[in-house]
Amino acid sequence: MSTTQISVRDLDLIVYDFDGVMTDNRVYVSQGGEEAVSCNRSDGLAVGMLRQVGVPQLIISTEVNEVVAARAKKLGLDVIQACEDKAQALAQFCTTHGYDVKRVLYVGNDVNDLAAMCLTGYPVSPADGHASIRSIAKLVVGAKGGAGVIRELADKLLADGVQPAPAAAARIDANLVEHVRAEFADAIRLRETLMRDDALLSSLCELAHAIARAIRGGGKVIFAGNGGSFADAQHLAAEFVGRFMRERSPLAGVALGTNSSTVTAIGNDYRFDDIFVRELQAVAKRGDVFIPISTSGNSGNLVEAIRAAEGMGVTTWALLGKGGGRIAAMCRSIVVPSKHTARIQEIHITLGHIVCGLVDDLLDAAKA
Repeated sequence: MSTTQISVRDLDLIVYDFDGVMTDNRVYVSQGGEEAVSCNRSDGLAVGMLRQVGVPQLIISTEVNEVVAARAKKLGLDVIQACEDKAQALAQFCTTHGYDVKRVLYVGNDVNDLAAMCLTGYPVSPADGHASIRSIAKLVVGAKGGAGVIRELADKLLADGVQPAPAAAARIDANLVEHVRAEFADAIRLRETLMRDDALLSSLCELAHAIARAIRGGGKVIFAGNGGSFADAQHLAAEFVGRFMRERSPLAGVALGTNSSTVTAIGNDYRFDDIFVRELQAVAKRGDVFIPISTSGNSGNLVEAIRAAEGMGVTTWALLGKGGGRIAAMCRSIVVPSKHTARIQEIHITLGHIVCGLVDDLLDAAKA
């Protein structure tokens, strides 16, 4: 008798043959030709125990008798009946539901289960299973068919203390699903608009050329922003210093405001609107490219930094939204045509990634 230890943690699915597993393989025939079988109530309890820990279960039977369907309905199990090729049916079921057949436990008792059981990772036999079934089984339980096979199996599977799965979440409100769909649709529409904006596309190419020229000349690209745009500034600076989509030498990229001591000192000793301008004056030089990022275009600390950059001979290109605000009138700008802050930020990082790729292409082309 095999004593292989198996846990529900190892399983995607449990499959039961009906006759000889849930029954003792006998059938009772009335004078009118109606058939009946005897099932073990403890097996029904065991099915519920396994359901509680979240293991899907299935009956596969060659029988067409209504008693199989009735028992499956009673236990709340999926059932495949009148199945001549159990191996094919199991493989199709696993493919449809995304189960790994090697993580399937199959309880079968006779030769018509053999091929299907050989596909699975965990073949299991009742004590009175056919010799060919017992020979390939990783576990042979002590109970005979119809005498509590599934209950014994459940006790073994749950012996490692697996707890019941949390109750299934309530059905997702259809309105929420539609809201999600609308958000995707809005994001797609905005991108389609940008694809048709030749002026914006040309501006992206000009910005990439400006950055490539600065880096070839020993300069750098400097980013700045507030809140989510501050995160974008750090993100894009990292793409230059680390790498974007290909292996290359590091490129000079800086995000202003990443030194919290500098930011708090300037904000405390001077004013918040000076946190970027003083750092820019400390690190920038003529020929560098400065990219302020703002969804509104009205951030005071960016306005001050742009004024300083222009006076230092630093090329400035802004990434903006909501019409561009004050900043659009101060420097070359790429304005996302949206008033939705989240959409603008999503596009800013997309545009930044596009520019990173273009700069890499331009620098590679210059080496050729």
